[in-house]
Amino acid sequence: MYPQVTIRASVLATGRVITGRPAEPAGRAFERLRAAAVTAVLLGRGRVARGADLEQAARWGLTRLAAGDVAWDGVPAVAGSAPESQVRRLLASGAPMVLLTESGQVTALVEPAHVPVPPVEGSMARVLDAADPVADARLWVLRTAGKTAESLGSAVYLVGGGVRDLLLGRASPDLDLAVEGDGIAFAARLAEEVGGRLVSHPTFGTASIEGGRAAGGAALGRIDVASARRERYDAPGQLPRVEVAGIAEDLRRRDFSVNAMAVALAPARFGRLLDPFGGQGDLRRRQLRPLGPLSFVEDPTRIFRAARYGARLGFRLSGAGRRALGLALRVSALGRGFPALSGPRLAAELRLIAGEVSGWTALERLAGWGALRVWDRAFGRAARVRSRLRAARRLEVWGERAGVALDRYDLARLALLLDQAPAVQRRCLTRLGMSGAPRAEIAAALAAARPTARGLAGSRLRTSTAAARMRRLSSPGLIAAWLVGGRRARLRVQWFLAEGRAVRPALRGEDLLTLGVVPGPAMAAVIAALRDGRLDGRLRSAADERAFVREQRAGEKGGST
Repeated sequence: MYPQVTIRASVLATGRVITGRPAEPAGRAFERLRAAAVTAVLLGRGRVARGADLEQAARWGLTRLAAGDVAWDGVPAVAGSAPESQVRRLLASGAPMVLLTESGQVTALVEPAHVPVPPVEGSMARVLDAADPVADARLWVLRTAGKTAESLGSAVYLVGGGVRDLLLGRASPDLDLAVEGDGIAFAARLAEEVGGRLVSHPTFGTASIEGGRAAGGAALGRIDVASARRERYDAPGQLPRVEVAGIAEDLRRRDFSVNAMAVALAPARFGRLLDPFGGQGDLRRRQLRPLGPLSFVEDPTRIFRAARYGARLGFRLSGAGRRALGLALRVSALGRGFPALSGPRLAAELRLIAGEVSGWTALERLAGWGALRVWDRAFGRAARVRSRLRAARRLEVWGERAGVALDRYDLARLALLLDQAPAVQRRCLTRLGMSGAPRAEIAAALAAARPTARGLAGSRLRTSTAAARMRRLSSPGLIAAWLVGGRRARLRVQWFLAEGRAVRPALRGEDLLTLGVVPGPAMAAVIAALRDGRLDGRLRSAADERAFVREQRAGEKGGST
């Protein structure tokens, strides 16, 4: 019998720690950490500021932040004398690091990037083998992808929202694939297999396949392919620099733990689930947890995605997510917003939200979080904005029932901006990259909304006069007037959208010619008078209109004698 040897957790230590205060400036904490040649600063029980995060804050010029702002909370601790398997289990289940203690005092830590940790794996085979036509086509293309990658000496994985939705039992028509290797070469070969059209983007190492079909002839959704990569952000909100990497690094760069899972498609490992950040646990808890305290600072568009995914899935932000959001808003205030975050990216996120069935809920979440200060740091009046969004939602529902098509993106932008100061409105439109006629139309709608609504509120206002006022407005102008108007103004806008703007005289140009009306301005004036008569109920038939024109013509002749 050989004695059993238990390997202690202490042998896994990857760095030492020093203690600090949460209020200590991040720049000073980083200087102390570097001088002491340690890995992290311990700020209290289970609270750790990693050297990598402090360095990133310093590189971005955010040295005035408190060290506690960039700290990880709830970091587990293990006695250095405990079995090393205990540490590996914690790291494999998603712990960002593990603290090691001696005699109850934290002395070191273990970070997963420096310790080989077998990822948590499970089988997705039963989910992938679900017996329905869509699943059959999906299974075929995933197996084909795995074999294709293997023939090229690469490995391919199903990643992102597709994995999340499979675990939730939700439909996910499109597929996102990550390739350890040349993603474009793989996509070109896969396109040949499925018979789809390939669109490649060599600069980004990505490609998409559209119009493909499974072996049985079933149409495939869009297949997006990317080379697995790591990302580095040189400034908050700036697009990252990208480097080719393995699947572990690719998952580490993602937005939330529930989107940082992958399914292996290689024939020998087909269906094996990789979940290095505890995404399955967050799915069960129905929460969105970012992968680091600086996640929303390095890419503020993740805040918009948090609102979109949360509304769609019925998930909430985790505690870490709320702290990351608060930090991003403080950074935005310190740096006058995120100047490196481009208008087109912001506009794209708002459009994506507007296109969701649950888009209104997502927008209300953004307003309630105060997150629209990322758009402009002076953006405010959250309660009023949420009220406007609910009103816009009611108008959209009315439009659907009345058969009136309303642009939800216009509805959303107007509802968000109507209660902001004019200077904030202008800056927000600029941040969205709006210019020319589209910007002028929205700006005019915002400026004229309240005067127009007041003008439509009069109890003695003739229908033809109200219609003439609304006829001068664009669709955004009508929406804006409805959003700020009282009951009478809203009813008039709804009537105009559903009926009023379509009111036309029964008589046409050729009819008026036979009645002696001369083409040109005179005929246009007669048509306008006939329309007003219709609107006010004075002219109800073609016969009434003919009589009206004859009377008018007789009056003109009498006046000329």
